[in-house]
Amino acid sequence: MTNVVLVCVAGVSGTFLARRMRQLDAGLSPVVATLESLPSLLPTADVVLIAPQLGSQADRLTGLIGKVPVVVLPADAYGPSGAQAAVDAVRSLPMGSDAAYRVSTTSPIKE
Repeated sequence: MTNVVLVCVAGVSGTFLARRMRQLDAGLSPVVATLESLPSLLPTADVVLIAPQLGSQADRLTGLIGKVPVVVLPADAYGPSGAQAAVDAVRSLPMGSDAAYRVSTTSPIKE
């Protein structure tokens, strides 16, 4: 089971995305976090997904998150095919890596 923390502003749209991700991949355990609740969920996180509206804060969040891989979701992440893109982003990461973050599912890894 891969523990995925999905960080969004209020958690509402993230809840719908997390539900669709679970339906697509039973091996994922996505939970939704706000910026305030993120620190309490990090100890069990295998990967952190950052909502597109928080992408401008990715550098700051990556510093807080540490060595857990981070993906900034693309702008269409909450659209009809967004859940599949989020699942693909998680599955493309080498778990246990020291990768700092990816800007989107189509961008190279930044380390």
